[in-house]
Amino acid sequence: MKNSMIFILIFLPNVLSAASPQPSKVYTPYFDMSLTESGYIPSNGNIFSGALIDTRAGFLLNLAEKHGIFTLYSFNYSGPGFSPQDTKQFSDRSMTHSFNLEYRYRISESFRIRPAFNFGNTYSRMGVNESWKNGLYNNKNTGGQLSIDYFFDPDNSGNATFSILGRNIKFSNYTDLLQEFQNPGLAAEVSGGLYDQTLTQYSLRSSWRIFWGGISLTSQNYKNQKVIEESGVYSNTKQKDTDMSIDFGIKHKFWIFDLYPSLIYDIHSSNQNFMKYKSAVDTNPVFMKNAYSYKEMSFVLPLDLNITSKWAIGGSLSATKRDYDSRLARDSNNDYIPGQKQSNTFTTASFSLKKMINEAAYVRLFYGVTKASSNNKFEAYMPYNYTGSSFGLTYGIQY
Repeated sequence: MKNSMIFILIFLPNVLSAASPQPSKVYTPYFDMSLTESGYIPSNGNIFSGALIDTRAGFLLNLAEKHGIFTLYSFNYSGPGFSPQDTKQFSDRSMTHSFNLEYRYRISESFRIRPAFNFGNTYSRMGVNESWKNGLYNNKNTGGQLSIDYFFDPDNSGNATFSILGRNIKFSNYTDLLQEFQNPGLAAEVSGGLYDQTLTQYSLRSSWRIFWGGISLTSQNYKNQKVIEESGVYSNTKQKDTDMSIDFGIKHKFWIFDLYPSLIYDIHSSNQNFMKYKSAVDTNPVFMKNAYSYKEMSFVLPLDLNITSKWAIGGSLSATKRDYDSRLARDSNNDYIPGQKQSNTFTTASFSLKKMINEAAYVRLFYGVTKASSNNKFEAYMPYNYTGSSFGLTYGIQY
């Protein structure tokens, strides 16, 4: 069924366009796919391979002068690879399917309204023996979105968009083994669905000529997950996380250079606390209040040097720095270091050679060096301090 849906979304707009006397005015197909196969050589482990698939397929159907419908199917697979600290292990895998149906109505030359409905599934694998259907962080989401566009340039080169987004997210497999052990009578209630939540986002974005940027506020209200207290038991207060994100970037072609720098600043706040156990038999765990709140700054600078119409030399530099508000760093013995709040830095520099096969397809050969550093020295569960090399090949199609 899923394969049939993908086939229809990819090929139906092209069939309709071929049958239409004026396809550019009625149907506009959209397809963007990249396939990457990579090898990774970390300083603290063995060489391994990973893949990345990112695909979006859909079409815009212009029903009349002011009315339109836009459909989009997205698929993403992320295999083993290097990731910023406190996000995932090298071996983690994830797969996401999502579908979006949007109605567009042009109120006037300056305003457009876009209500949308969307749903999706996310699958995860944290271990080799874990199946896709039993992933701990598997979830399903449904929701809607309302966007209002304002065009402040006659040629539509400048616009601003205000959006409200809502999602209902269900984690059918996520549970808390500690809570089930402490409260066996509640095992049926918490066995799955513990991370169920509603997500709400308000955003304001704008672009003008070569500049773009925006600000968003996202809140996650958990339905079942409670906040842990210093006594080691859960309170009656439910967990709530918020994110405020600000980003800014430039997309510019200068002579034979394509330049796309961007800067992102994120403030993550959570009322959840943390109990640190040194072992499974630890009877004196350490309580850490406000363990998950942090501030993060990310910078990305991709650059392509177009040697000819088909060949380009590329380079990219990216860096992410995360500083926790209250969480203390740990030493190699899993003890908190007094007065030293945890701070992570993740930097990647890469070099690539790109060739355009035709107007829509390209291949890119790349090599990158990654440096992860942190004042957290306890790495039994996740890697925090390492260097690594990655290399691989990307094949992409865009039209």
